[in-house]
Amino acid sequence: MNLKLSLSIKQRRQLSYGIEIVFLLFLFVFYFMWACHQPFNSAPDEKMRYDIPQYIYEHGALPHGGDPEIRDENWGISYAFNPILSYIISAAFMKIVSFFTTDFFSLLVAARTVSVVWGVITGFFTIRISKKLIPKTYRPLFIVLVTLLPQMAYLASYVNTDAMAIASTSIIIYMWIIGLETNWNKKSCIGLAIGLALCSLSYYNAYGYILCSILLFVFSTLFMGEKKYNCQLMIKKGLLITFIALLLAGWWFIRSYIIYDGDILGMATSRKYSELYAVDAFKPSNRVTYKSGGYSIINMLFSKGGWIETTKFSFIGCFGYMERYLGVRTYDRYIYLIAAGGVGVIFSFPKLFRPTKNKQWIRANILNIILAIAMVIPVFLTIYYAYASDYQAQGRYVMPMIIPLMYFAVTGVKRILDFFIKEERIPIITHVYAIILFITVLQTYKNIFLTMFQ
Repeated sequence: MNLKLSLSIKQRRQLSYGIEIVFLLFLFVFYFMWACHQPFNSAPDEKMRYDIPQYIYEHGALPHGGDPEIRDENWGISYAFNPILSYIISAAFMKIVSFFTTDFFSLLVAARTVSVVWGVITGFFTIRISKKLIPKTYRPLFIVLVTLLPQMAYLASYVNTDAMAIASTSIIIYMWIIGLETNWNKKSCIGLAIGLALCSLSYYNAYGYILCSILLFVFSTLFMGEKKYNCQLMIKKGLLITFIALLLAGWWFIRSYIIYDGDILGMATSRKYSELYAVDAFKPSNRVTYKSGGYSIINMLFSKGGWIETTKFSFIGCFGYMERYLGVRTYDRYIYLIAAGGVGVIFSFPKLFRPTKNKQWIRANILNIILAIAMVIPVFLTIYYAYASDYQAQGRYVMPMIIPLMYFAVTGVKRILDFFIKEERIPIITHVYAIILFITVLQTYKNIFLTMFQ
């Protein structure tokens, strides 16, 4: 009997792994189809972005951000002032493909394939996260919300660093979970260091995860371990994480420090080049912003067609240069679910965010607090940038919040369903809704990429 039970458990585990592999293969094929069916530069700034891997592919060297060969004639700058690891990998993919063909579109697809891979990595860790945080009944819904959100699929299909940023956040979140479970064993420390390195080399709007990692690590090692105020443990494991992260990512910032006269982030140098070479309307000194125009941030956020409205829709899915929107009902499927989840979280607020019980730290709730902070930081950064520097109401800039947002959405929906629906009916509801969203993204691919982009 025990042998049969053991075999049954083993078989179920193998079946589960098989389904996961099939799903990840599906994600790769699906994202790759998106990459193959959109014309060049039909996504935001793809030409400016593609100039960088193309330069590396042709010259075998990393470009200076102000190199005239890649500098945009309108903005006076290039994306090479920012971290370009994803573009370096794209150039390597292009080099491999060039052994077989040097066709322009084939090389472009090779460069785009890196974003496809980042999307699949996000899918892999989203599944791992779901097994740790999400009840089994709700896992398919959570996984579909993250990996098959139309905008997520879009970011995984063209040349950008946003897909890498999201992948890095998925690694970081999973390592937070493992670190809290194991009091930061070697696996979690090394994994977190890799996630932080990738995050630092991706996109600045994901840097909130670096701050949150420091907060969680320091707090948990000092106050939540078997031994309180264990500074020795914090320093020992903190140095391990720091050493690996610097080893993997430090080279980029050292390079920037050297070639940009101490500007390790490249931002000040980028602004200087923009002032020198951009057309007059785009020079930082001439750029009209909500702040310079004397408008309030409230006006920017809440006016009709303002930041909140545009960002809300483009977070779910908006294609081309923000001109190809989805149908109202498609948006509603996501908006209503997320809104319902928000209501559920409010009603569960003490249960989710109370840090202690009987003078003991609640690890799950400490994680919830950190996830909430990580979720809102990209939003605040993007709002400030749009208000004070360059108005960009694009959902892709807040995409690093996708995993925490969908986690809280599903958690809140669970609270509501548990209250109103009989337990035996809940799996039907969650699985049917996951299927509806799955069909939705297939329809999006058909309507946008097989129709509008042809």
